[in-house]
Amino acid sequence: MFKPLLTTKKGRDAIGSLAAKVSKSKTLAEKYAKDLVAEEKARIKLVDDDRIQFVKRMDALRDEILAPRDAWEQAEKDRVQAIRDKIAQFDSGRVDIGSPLSLIISMIAEIEAIEIDESFAEQQEQAKLKKYECLEVLRKVQVDREKYEAEQAELERLRQAEILRQQQEREAQIAREAAEKATREAEEKARLEAERVQREKAESEQREARLKAEKEAALLREEQLKQQAIEREKQAEIDRQNAIEAERKRIEQEDQAKAEADRKALAEREANVEHMRTINNEALNAISLIGGVDADTAKLIVIAIAKNQIPHVSIKY
Repeated sequence: MFKPLLTTKKGRDAIGSLAAKVSKSKTLAEKYAKDLVAEEKARIKLVDDDRIQFVKRMDALRDEILAPRDAWEQAEKDRVQAIRDKIAQFDSGRVDIGSPLSLIISMIAEIEAIEIDESFAEQQEQAKLKKYECLEVLRKVQVDREKYEAEQAELERLRQAEILRQQQEREAQIAREAAEKATREAEEKARLEAERVQREKAESEQREARLKAEKEAALLREEQLKQQAIEREKQAEIDRQNAIEAERKRIEQEDQAKAEADRKALAEREANVEHMRTINNEALNAISLIGGVDADTAKLIVIAIAKNQIPHVSIKY
């Protein structure tokens, strides 16, 4: 049994060499097996292709042999169905007692006109029976429909007679009501005339009393209006004097406010100037301490900085 030493390089190399030999053996065996499988698949495919072609040829031969019989059977089915379709014309269900009489008569004539001849072949007797039964049902429907229409005509005649009777009764009632109305209107007219005379008399008396009261009220109102006009004039003078005084006070307050604002602005400007002078003097003193800078030059430098004439240099106030 292979037992290499893992603690030596030679032993570890021996493990790698043996593993490589095993992998190579596996690859050769796998390739050989794949080649065998591919050859078997190729032989099986040839056999399967022959089977498929054989089945297709046999199916085509079978269909060719069956074609005449299938064509005859289909033609026979079509012939029988065509006869059945012709017999289906004998259908009484297309009309009923609710159908118009003209349609029922037209359908009877249509069915009667269909001749049962050799074209019905082996179903000729069935067609005759179906035609007979259909005509029997249609003729009964015709009789029932004629009876129904006769009944409806009689009902309509009776209905028209009843309408005429009711109309005559209404006209008589209208005539009676018109006569009664004329009598009532004459009585009402006489009553209204008497009430009108009485009402006009009362209204005349009320009007005279109202005119007298209105005259007295007008005199009183005129006196009240005169007094109110005097009061309004007095109040207007008071309001005018109050407005003049209010305007004077407003102007006085505005003047005081403006003077106070001007005083504060001046104080702020003076304080700002003094602050800037202090800062500038501090800067001037600091520059004067630098060797080689006299007082006049230091002053010119401070002035130039204050006026932003030196790029990138400013005084922080």
